[in-house]
Amino acid sequence: MQVRFERTGPHRYAVAILRDQHGDLRMDPAPGYSDLIPHDLVHLVVEEEFGLRDGIFGQLAAGGNAGTFVPTEELRTKGWARQVERRNRSTGTEMGRSEELVAQVYPRWLRRRGHLPSSHYVLQDPPPTEISDRELEQVFVRLDDLCDAWRTADVGAAVVVEWRWPERG
Repeated sequence: MQVRFERTGPHRYAVAILRDQHGDLRMDPAPGYSDLIPHDLVHLVVEEEFGLRDGIFGQLAAGGNAGTFVPTEELRTKGWARQVERRNRSTGTEMGRSEELVAQVYPRWLRRRGHLPSSHYVLQDPPPTEISDRELEQVFVRLDDLCDAWRTADVGAAVVVEWRWPERG
């Protein structure tokens, strides 16, 4: 599954999900715009680095829509909605863990880069964490690389990431 983080305006982004086994999806606009890195890209990194195969992006890879993505190739019929709802109920068991990890990682990464979380960010001070310094550093390096790619992307460009694990049927 390919995930495209598209810069759609000066302070807007969209996320496109390109899947082989299920129809493609899109969320536009996506929440949590940042000049540094999109919020949903932080989720993708956290889920991959901590092995969460059934978080937001795992649910998308299993044919769900994470409650926010819409199809780009097929009609949003009642049948489509029922099918996606069934997949959403049976997948995404690690979404809460993804949110917890982002809350632990993101404020620490911002401070490391010399920034403070914006006032709308729920946790100004990161909560205590069980994440080791080594694990944090590994995530920070990946976020730094993707941040650099995002910051150089012009409106109309995208940062593309391949989801680490195969799609599920």
